[in-house]
Amino acid sequence: MGMQRKAFAARREALGFTQETFAQQLKVELSTVGRWERGTLTPHAWRRPRIAELLQVSLDELAALLNPSVAKLVVRQPSSTQREVMVDAVLVAGGAAIDVLGRRGEESLCRRMDRAGVSARVADLHRRYQAARYADAARRLPSVREAVDALIDNGLALRRQEGLRLRCSVEIVAAKLATKAGDGEAGLAAAELARVAAEEAEDIFGVAAAAYQRACALLRSSSTEGVARINDAEKLAVSAATALRGQDPQSVTWRGALTLIGSVIAARRADHGEADERLKHADELAQRLGVDGNIGWTAFGPSNVLIHRTSVAVALDDPHRALATAEQLDITGLPTGLNGRQAQFHLDNAWAHTQLAEDPQAVIHLLETERVAPELVRTNPNARSLIADLLSRERRQEVPALRGLALRAGVAV
Repeated sequence: MGMQRKAFAARREALGFTQETFAQQLKVELSTVGRWERGTLTPHAWRRPRIAELLQVSLDELAALLNPSVAKLVVRQPSSTQREVMVDAVLVAGGAAIDVLGRRGEESLCRRMDRAGVSARVADLHRRYQAARYADAARRLPSVREAVDALIDNGLALRRQEGLRLRCSVEIVAAKLATKAGDGEAGLAAAELARVAAEEAEDIFGVAAAAYQRACALLRSSSTEGVARINDAEKLAVSAATALRGQDPQSVTWRGALTLIGSVIAARRADHGEADERLKHADELAQRLGVDGNIGWTAFGPSNVLIHRTSVAVALDDPHRALATAEQLDITGLPTGLNGRQAQFHLDNAWAHTQLAEDPQAVIHLLETERVAPELVRTNPNARSLIADLLSRERRQEVPALRGLALRAGVAV
């Protein structure tokens, strides 16, 4: 049995490809990608240029990812940040150095391993955020930022553009965490740093990601600036979506994600027609994509469109429509790790049932929210507000689990 190619898999994930979407791009079976990563099959030489293109590496670097061998990694007096990065790189590669890189000398080896390690750490931040492990991601964020900065500032990135892409990706996580915590200004600042890095790297998808996060942060604005900032958020989303004209999966994904946030913004303005039109367009894009992928950490696909349809119904204050839409979705069919998306689905359902005075069903969805994303229940103001509303008309015989949920969420004492 071959050695598992963990660095190869980490590189794929860092670029937002699932095994399924990666296989689709290469026109191979899903099982083939799995066998490549488990080390039981090696890609033919004629496939490698396309694989290298998708992974944004040279053919030599691809050979390094495909041929891990056990060796000792030696670094002359690394800084503390560099040492941390190198240790991570070894872990990602399964404790292996790379033969082909070794032939180029120690410095070349360190640079490639370092870049793979930092890329894997950035991807890990995104995974933790999507798994709704917000506090964990926030704790790790500063050290990953330092590692990315060291990669760029110390000249360890052979291609500066890749280092800037990583910087953009890290700041996207920072913007998500700040916005999730309700700090729109910090979210805007991080998203702006992401935009600057993406533009310097000439990364159109990084620019799209930054625009998406800026729009999300603007929606967290204070009440005195609310209308103006909602308008700004809508202009950003629409403009960024319009700028993406390609028919490749990444372009389709980002156009779809930006169209979805645009639909939510239209619903917040109570514009039913525009919200529905954007949902329809997003659904067409999702059907073109054909799968629930996670390109660019967007989780965009047919299921994500349905989740947003439910959120749009909530924004339009229509609980019946929210529940009717939710019935069309099997939330357990989402790709693994998307706990935050699952939690949002259950929160929207809980809101709808609460509006219809269907308290037992509302509590069931809140308990599911707690199961998949316990941090969200404790910190999300909408979740806490729902629990407080349910407590105000508590019927213990019908919903005995409510009191315990309220205590765990800190809503009741």
